[in-house]
Amino acid sequence: MMLTWPLLSIGLLVASLASFSWAMRKFFFKPSGDNSGMKVIRASSSLSAFLNVVAILATPQVSVRQALMGAAMYLSGLVLFYWAIRTHGKRSLSAAFSPDSPSHLVNWGPYRYVRHPFYSAYLMVWMAGFVATGRWWLLPTIALMVAVYAKAARMEEEKFADSPLADAYRIYQESTGRFLPRPIALIKRKEADAAGLA
Repeated sequence: MMLTWPLLSIGLLVASLASFSWAMRKFFFKPSGDNSGMKVIRASSSLSAFLNVVAILATPQVSVRQALMGAAMYLSGLVLFYWAIRTHGKRSLSAAFSPDSPSHLVNWGPYRYVRHPFYSAYLMVWMAGFVATGRWWLLPTIALMVAVYAKAARMEEEKFADSPLADAYRIYQESTGRFLPRPIALIKRKEADAAGLA
């Protein structure tokens, strides 16, 4: 486990970051160019990535349980990320902090459970290093990324509130969490959907 753990974790971290980087080039479009919010995300992500690599290398021995939990979080983040990509098909999304108005509402796939599955996927990856290494000094990087993504999510939700999709989005918000599912609200929505079909 001594040699394979750092290689596995760094490999999964690199695969995650490479996937996110690919999406910024090929999936997300930038109607306002490289805005200041995107630069903040890039800088904070670079810092977090560096500190995660340091944490992994500084923790060459971990328990099998820790290694598996870390790997599971990396893989869960990747699965959620590509599920969100696949849900959109060929229809791209604007990048974070873009000022454009939304033209459609997606509420299926992972969006049935959370309103911002991309940010949820990113956060899983940033949390994986802490879960696996137990290095407490990674917690501020997680808090930083939560703050950045929360600000981006609020901006996107404000765009929906000011768009022709405002009413539909408000109903959608009632049964979905921002980054985490809301099980009780989801159950109520399923019951309401079933009653409507009856």
